[in-house]
Amino acid sequence: MSYILKLLKNNFLLTLLSFMKSKNWVNRQKNDHFVKKAKHLGYINRAAFKLEEIEQKYKIIEHSREILELGSSPGGWTQVILNYNPKTNITCFDLLDMKINNQRIAFYKEDFLKYNFTNLKNKFDIILSDVAPNTTGHQSTDHHRISQLIYEVIDRLEIILKIQGSFIFKIWKGEEEKEIIKMLKKIFDKVEYFKPKSSRQESSEIFIISRGYRLYEE
Repeated sequence: MSYILKLLKNNFLLTLLSFMKSKNWVNRQKNDHFVKKAKHLGYINRAAFKLEEIEQKYKIIEHSREILELGSSPGGWTQVILNYNPKTNITCFDLLDMKINNQRIAFYKEDFLKYNFTNLKNKFDIILSDVAPNTTGHQSTDHHRISQLIYEVIDRLEIILKIQGSFIFKIWKGEEEKEIIKMLKKIFDKVEYFKPKSSRQESSEIFIISRGYRLYEE
């Protein structure tokens, strides 16, 4: 009987903890400046401001004709792209549906890891990656999972990115980060860290801005 009571108590505590986390998230969203600003400007989510800050500093999107967006759902980044360059063509990949439609968007609802990019006629001026694995809550594990996704994109750069193109991606800080930067510096002229003001300060996410793609030479 005591075992059953203990089990019920544990289940109750887990449910209570989950409820408190959910309530805290709702309260944080209500009070978040960028959530309010996104609603006011018609952006799908607050993540749009992260790409907007990147573009305001580096001005890469406005000069690009072909853009590949990985992890494009729900479409906040896509809105920013179209705002800064309404004539660009955007190829989007995500497992979830997007909440935006536009004649400039070619959306693939599938895993980009399984897609044969040689099927596409053109290479891209920019690759934008906001992909992220399902989180476990364990920082090191989550870091390794997102790092593996970035390695997968790097392995495909030669067939999808134009010479002198740019690769911009999100990563959670951790031990693999230095190795990724080391790899990128061998194939890009400039590699920089960028932490947008719209990125929550308590978040470990950071963006890597890689510009001037070139083929690796031994």
